[in-house]
Amino acid sequence: MKFLVYTVLSFFPINNLFAQKVNILIPAIPAILKENAHAVLLENREEFEIKSISKASYKVHQLITVLDEQGKEYLSFWGYADKFHMLDEVDIRLYDGQGKMQKQFNKKDLISFYAGDGLITDTKLYYAKFSTNNYPVTVQVDYEIKYNGILQFPAFDIQQPSLSVVSSSYTCIVAANMDLRYMSKNISLEPVITTEKNNKIYTWSVTQLPAFKYEESTVSAESSYPKILLAPNRFELDGYEGDMTSWEKFGEWYYALAKNASNLPESKKHVLREMVKDAPTEKEKAKIIYQYLQKNFRYVSIQLGIGGFKPFEASFVDQKKYGDCKALSNYAQACLEAVGIKSYQALINAEYNKEPVDPNFPINGFNHVILCVPLKGDTTWLECTSNTNEFAVLGNFTENRNALLITEHGGKLVRTPPSKSKDNQLSTHTIVTLASSGAGEIKIDLAPTGEYRSFTIAKDTKDDQKKYLVNALGYIAPDNFSLTENIDNNSLSMDFQQDKIPDFVAGKKMFLNPRMYKLWKMALPAPGTRTKDFYFPFPFIKSDTTEYKLPQGYTMEALPPNKNFSNKFSEFQSSYRYDKAYNKIICLARFELKNYLIPVAGYKETAQFFSDVIAEYAEKIIIKQE
Repeated sequence: MKFLVYTVLSFFPINNLFAQKVNILIPAIPAILKENAHAVLLENREEFEIKSISKASYKVHQLITVLDEQGKEYLSFWGYADKFHMLDEVDIRLYDGQGKMQKQFNKKDLISFYAGDGLITDTKLYYAKFSTNNYPVTVQVDYEIKYNGILQFPAFDIQQPSLSVVSSSYTCIVAANMDLRYMSKNISLEPVITTEKNNKIYTWSVTQLPAFKYEESTVSAESSYPKILLAPNRFELDGYEGDMTSWEKFGEWYYALAKNASNLPESKKHVLREMVKDAPTEKEKAKIIYQYLQKNFRYVSIQLGIGGFKPFEASFVDQKKYGDCKALSNYAQACLEAVGIKSYQALINAEYNKEPVDPNFPINGFNHVILCVPLKGDTTWLECTSNTNEFAVLGNFTENRNALLITEHGGKLVRTPPSKSKDNQLSTHTIVTLASSGAGEIKIDLAPTGEYRSFTIAKDTKDDQKKYLVNALGYIAPDNFSLTENIDNNSLSMDFQQDKIPDFVAGKKMFLNPRMYKLWKMALPAPGTRTKDFYFPFPFIKSDTTEYKLPQGYTMEALPPNKNFSNKFSEFQSSYRYDKAYNKIICLARFELKNYLIPVAGYKETAQFFSDVIAEYAEKIIIKQE
């Protein structure tokens, strides 16, 4: 099961717990807990005992009944271990519908491997998977993780889509003088707090929670579903003690990790100063430095020990020409410092649908590092891991979040700017020279900006280019094509040869599509009873000009009607005209999504809007032989 690796501890000695007989009676599950459910969490008990600022244990006991094939994700287990976490005491069992044990895994039976494609890491993953054709089945999971260094506490993840809950609890035991902080998300749930000797004991419990349906394109899973977040006041990782009671204090801890890493060789500093000596402004200097990094350094994720937080030194990156987000941001900071420009590393949570960290709840909610350059009157943000981002453009990966600036005075939470639709444009100009046979030659000029800029494909293999043209841009699979890139203005030129351009032919008439690719391909999920905001990857403008040069002896018979429709979040216009003098048809279209986030209240009309865009493409241009 993705055995909710957040799951629980037994309150019994773990070895005794493993020996308990499981008696699962499927019919005993209330009908209401089977509605919308593919699995039922029968029992979930988690215990997190904090023994010091660097030592803790996390124990989990869990029983889940998988009702059908659609719940099979709960038949796999993922665990992990690294320098600071040891996976211990694993016992996983599969029971049939009558409660008879069918299979069992211990830790030695798990598949283990080091994490990651393209990663340098000491994180070891452990994996197990059950397979069955007979449902329902029940899985029992018991395991323990021992902490040797603490930066964050495991959350109480209460429920996921299509999973109902019979009983679930989370207990946290912490020394009273250390205490902890907590925050509930998407649920109103307070702990029962008791004391025992010098410890405070927090217990959260839920029972009889019906399943809810999955909704596509919502805020990221860790923010979308009911959970309790827990965070330390004081912590220690690899001998580095820290305070997380404020963003300022947490920033002090990270600053201490990184403060001695800006050790560029003097020879490199001289090269950088020569590189920017003729630049008229600090912003121009920063741009030259950034583009130098993009051309000469590459991203490699390095997660070794505290290396997940402490950047490699600038001298290391200068020599090796690679680094992870921390190392590359630190290196860029050192380069800018060498030419007299102040900048700050910034911790941020990355991915287009991530929820910004809560300003009122300091926690290690970050997974990425970028660079902030506070130029006079113009704060510039740099994504130092990208070889394609334009200068001073973050992109949807980190825009519109709360970033923690790491300054010499501690952490400061600031907002990264959101992009506008005008920042992410894909403009295409297509000329189709049509033969009387229906074959033709197609010339396309494609100009991307912002998020579309990173989609350039000139260096890909021919097969990958074709997949991109068809799957990402919506072109009909070309019979033959060539592609060239204009690096100066970041545009692409493509030449297609197509054996069949008309959508269909009837007698002496050809029926043509309005353009050679679809501005939008798939309808949005049906509105139904949607409860969560809908996230697009980014706002955008797509514009297309398509010219059909008709074969000799053909003329236009009918054009689609011009369209113009809009709502608060999006606009679409199309127009068609026939140029008799040149015997060609000119088709214009413009499609704008103004906001990447559509609130629940506006989703229904937005879903209809996108369906209307798709329907417009179904209109046909009709040409006929004279």
